Amino acid sequence: MAPRSRETSEQLRAQSRARILAAARTLFAERGFFACKVADIAARSGMSAGNVYWHFPTKEAILQAILADGFAALEAMTAEVAAEYGPARRKLDLLVDRTLGLYEANAEFAVILGGLMGHGGQELVRSLGFDMPEIGGRYHANLRRVFTEARAEGAIAPAEPDHLVVFFFAFFNGLLITYGDLWPALPRDDIRDAALRLVGYRPVA
Repeated sequence: MAPRSRETSEQLRAQSRARILAAARTLFAERGFFACKVADIAARSGMSAGNVYWHFPTKEAILQAILADGFAALEAMTAEVAAEYGPARRKLDLLVDRTLGLYEANAEFAVILGGLMGHGGQELVRSLGFDMPEIGGRYHANLRRVFTEARAEGAIAPAEPDHLVVFFFAFFNGLLITYGDLWPALPRDDIRDAALRLVGYRPVA
């Protein structure tokens, strides 16, 4: 039997890591981080505990990887929308659509983060290596740019852009944390319209 190529070995490691993270995301969202053990993650991923430890030295390291992926996805999305070329109304439409898509794809991340914040607040998250004010500040700056442009173009009511960022995130986080698996059943157009109304969207006359 020929030995595996380096590329094949790396692909297999990446696949195993992804399986571990997927299993952990599901378990942490279902039970909470503190109620789960590495053995639970191993069983859910179909691997041995030793295999999990080979990829991640601790359960906290798994959580750190999940948080890093989630924060990075949210920052990338908001930055891409802020940098998008075109009129403000198009950016607002794009922002709502991409936020919906991201939250649908990463619902477990928001639930996990909400649980951590409820358990130990920002200090707990900071102990894991993440500065929430700094991370949130980058999202906030991206969306402030979108809402500032929208206000200047008359696409939204003349409200304070910093406040609109808060309302926007609170709306989507509330859907995820309060309604969990129920909110995706709501008509997407209704969610979209509600989010736009919340920020004072003004359709073209």
